[in-house]
Amino acid sequence: MGTSEDIIDAAMAIVREDGVARLTLDAAAKRAGVSKGGVLYHFKSKDDLIRGMVQRLIDQCDQLNRSYYECEPEGPYRWARTLVKACFDPTGPANDPVGGALLAAITVNPVLMEPIHAMYARWQDRLAGDSPDPTRAGLICCAMDGLFFQRLMGIRLGDEAAQERLKLHALNLLTDTEGGRP
Repeated sequence: MGTSEDIIDAAMAIVREDGVARLTLDAAAKRAGVSKGGVLYHFKSKDDLIRGMVQRLIDQCDQLNRSYYECEPEGPYRWARTLVKACFDPTGPANDPVGGALLAAITVNPVLMEPIHAMYARWQDRLAGDSPDPTRAGLICCAMDGLFFQRLMGIRLGDEAAQERLKLHALNLLTDTEGGRP
């Protein structure tokens, strides 16, 4: 029997290739090479499978953030700087079409949003813990959320050079202690 990770991999492949509307427990079972009973052993419903997929995306975000955080020098706005750099990472979850499809699916059932709310609460605590100006850090992180959601929807703001300038400007706002003056 396949593992829950294999089933999640299969479900994510279905969503990437065919969209969330085509995701069923039967389709996930077939793609994972297990029986429907095998899927039901790990996921009692399609909502449970979607929860598993959402958790996978959260885990990917956490891993990406951890890798950037470890490379960031200690000091003010360390977590905010981490979030800016992770937001612009081309391998991040925002560039995976499954994220947008899952977002659409979970808005239909708001209970499925609970892990995302918990993730944001943890991030807000970390942001408040190392930001001399939590309002400034919060504003920049809101902008990064906007970029994240634009990527989920396939919207790009400018070319790579424009993206790099935007990232550097956000980071500069986090290192400038004089209230936004260059």
